[in-house]
Amino acid sequence: MKVAAKAGLCRLIYFDEAGFNATAPVQYGWSKVGQPHELLPLSRCRQSVLGALDYGNNQLIHQSTDGRVSRETVTKFLDQLAQRQVDDGRFCYVVLDNAAIHHGIDQETLDRWLIQHRMVLVYLPTYSPELNLIEIVWKHAKYYWRRFISWTKETMALEVEKLLNGYGHNFQICFS
Repeated sequence: MKVAAKAGLCRLIYFDEAGFNATAPVQYGWSKVGQPHELLPLSRCRQSVLGALDYGNNQLIHQSTDGRVSRETVTKFLDQLAQRQVDDGRFCYVVLDNAAIHHGIDQETLDRWLIQHRMVLVYLPTYSPELNLIEIVWKHAKYYWRRFISWTKETMALEVEKLLNGYGHNFQICFS
């Protein structure tokens, strides 16, 4: 499917959701000699993001939400993704993991996506996140591209949006 997507014969989209915390993840840090490294977390300050990585175009489509991600949220996002599908005769394969919120989409919706938009969901084997390429994007966004400062509740949504909108021109991953 990757070869076909690069050749423009189909669309291959990797889908998943991620959560961003107000406090940046600290892998390494400096502190005074004899003092432990400390960082005060901002509790309950989290931004959930649904994302779709278009493999052929290396484009990130995303949507942020303040609340928890539910099956309904996933279905609405995938429906919007289907609406964006250009009717050029190509099939669109959406690759996603086996999270419970990814299952249980009613058959009528799945049929509509297939008939009207040529969009099909492809589920990865259980416990294989390394096969979902958007996981690499999430890792880079959280650990490499994000500035290592704490965000406030007021600026959280704007900072996440600015970070993810930078994909493609400020940040990019070359999947070979």
